[in-house]
Amino acid sequence: MKRLLYFAFMLYSCGAAAFDGTPTFSKTVAGVGHTLTLSHWTLNTKGIPSFEYVYVQHTTSCQFRLAGRVDGITEERDGKTMLEVYNPQNDDGGAATQVIMFFDDTVTITLPYQGHLRDVGISGTLTAAQRAQVCTRPKNNKLSIEFRK
Repeated sequence: MKRLLYFAFMLYSCGAAAFDGTPTFSKTVAGVGHTLTLSHWTLNTKGIPSFEYVYVQHTTSCQFRLAGRVDGITEERDGKTMLEVYNPQNDDGGAATQVIMFFDDTVTITLPYQGHLRDVGISGTLTAAQRAQVCTRPKNNKLSIEFRK
């Protein structure tokens, strides 16, 4: 119980929008289905979150899958390790919702800093082998898609 309270305090202190269960986001773009599933939100001993993801592109004749575990991007402040909060701009140049970012060797995933998981993004650079397997034909080796609930 003490450990659970410690992790809850650390999560609250870093301000991250944690999730329960396995939230799934889906959309179709130009006939290609895109699905992102998040799971297993955990905190390390410093209170920094990480979670697992599965991203899938699919059509009737193709399926491409990326999966892994991403860690929160952190910064040191006053001797403490904290999640780094980003302040993106919207299309009009105004302030958009603050986000936190998670990464592994393949992708970066953005989540809202606070509130519900409504806007989630995944981006990355595909290897030549991955690019040959995707269901879309990108002009370059970049993967970038945003999900909105």
